[in-house]
Amino acid sequence: MKLRSCLCLLALAVILGFLFTSSIMAGIDASGVSKEPPIAYVQGMIWKRLQLADFVLTGNAHTDKGKKRYPLILRTRGHTLVYEFQDQPLQIRVQLDPGKFTVEKRSSAKDKWSLIPDKDMGKAILDTDITYEDLGIDFVNWDDVTPLGTDTIKTLPAYVFEAKPGPGDHSRFAKVRYWVSSQYWAFLRIDGLNAKGQTIKRVEVQDVMQIGQYYVFKEMKVSYMLPDREDMASSTTLIDITTGKEGSGLPAHSAPASSNVALPVIQTDTVPVAPTAAPSAASPEDSSMTPAAPVTPTTAPSSTP
Repeated sequence: MKLRSCLCLLALAVILGFLFTSSIMAGIDASGVSKEPPIAYVQGMIWKRLQLADFVLTGNAHTDKGKKRYPLILRTRGHTLVYEFQDQPLQIRVQLDPGKFTVEKRSSAKDKWSLIPDKDMGKAILDTDITYEDLGIDFVNWDDVTPLGTDTIKTLPAYVFEAKPGPGDHSRFAKVRYWVSSQYWAFLRIDGLNAKGQTIKRVEVQDVMQIGQYYVFKEMKVSYMLPDREDMASSTTLIDITTGKEGSGLPAHSAPASSNVALPVIQTDTVPVAPTAAPSAASPEDSSMTPAAPVTPTTAPSSTP
């Protein structure tokens, strides 16, 4: 069964084995493949985490090369994210609709949104290391997804998957490998690979912060990696969130009526998943919920009734 058909059934709007070199696969336990839940179930849980809280977040994007800093406001609600650059004529909207994620831009709030064409998705945003494709995370809609095993990212246990774009999928990556928390169903790392299986792009959540009952990313790192130098970046952009509060000002958004999807009943008691633990206030990076996507606020389990 085509995975995309599974994604549509699950209303998903939000990586085969030993063919790679040992250095690329280092850290991933291939024997953990048998412990991973069905891919459709994992993607369904990710979709649930892509239901964003109604937040307005304030922060900066800054690069290590040009030392430039771009103040921005990030608004989230439902399946919508809007990035508003404060000193640049640029706003970006990401819409996470079932089976199809779209990225649009405009110069100001007075202008109409314009869809980013496929040929421009790989272009850099301003002079940062972030591209429109990085924000769009459309790889979660690709058909060809393979479980690789289990791993640990910043002490959090994770399932590892690898996705390949199909003929109709427009991507500069030959594959995308991603790590999903087995406790919180959130992305911990996303790697874009070239045809040789080398990592050329990496997105990582570096730190999280708590706003009320929610945990959101505090720092996200987007890096271009040297293909022939394992885990070494050639350039890096950081997005730092300094403040956040409820009330984005965005309208409520529903999935398009044309999607006509229905959620099936999933027997979760038969799926081998890790138990969910309450986050520790003393160590949020190790035990709190991290974002479902690199830029996604998520609901964290509450440690109080």
